[in-house]
Amino acid sequence: MKRLLAALFAGAALSAAAAPSMAAEVAYKLDEAHTETTFVIDRFGFNSVIGIFAKSEGTIWLDEAAPEKSRVEATVYVDSLLSANTTRDEHLKGERWLNAVKSPTMTFKSTKVEKTGADTARVTGDMTIMGVTQPVTLDVKLNKIGKSPNSQKQQAGFTITGTVSRKAFGSASAAGMIGDSVAIRIEALAVAQ
Repeated sequence: MKRLLAALFAGAALSAAAAPSMAAEVAYKLDEAHTETTFVIDRFGFNSVIGIFAKSEGTIWLDEAAPEKSRVEATVYVDSLLSANTTRDEHLKGERWLNAVKSPTMTFKSTKVEKTGADTARVTGDMTIMGVTQPVTLDVKLNKIGKSPNSQKQQAGFTITGTVSRKAFGSASAAGMIGDSVAIRIEALAVAQ
């Protein structure tokens, strides 16, 4: 009997020791239909232009037990830009602005995650726009994690905000008239794989 109890305790100890590794990071793929990257930029000081990049893809490796070990890699497709004006859209995708032909994507790859609250973090990473890579820090809020009521798949929803400088990425067109600071807001839904 003592041997049986010892074996059970040993088995329980091994299971407990293995649990953290089993509960480590989970890969979540961005759901393109429910992920949108919006931007806001000042126009001549009169108003702001608001636009959206409707197509993106990426993976978030989420570690709920140790959020600082989480990471993300994402790609936004420049040609998916929409600003409610076809002429402006083509202009912004053109050579003087985002140059979608030469640089069809914008990317972000995290290098550091710092937990700032129960459901918030500051994520720093390398952002590449028009072939220029700069460090950028984004504020991330985990809105909800759980099973989707529709698909019953595990999902995580995030709101991500930050700003980037156009000049830092080599876009100086209409400097002094069009703002340099571009506000970014991403509403992201990711599905566990």
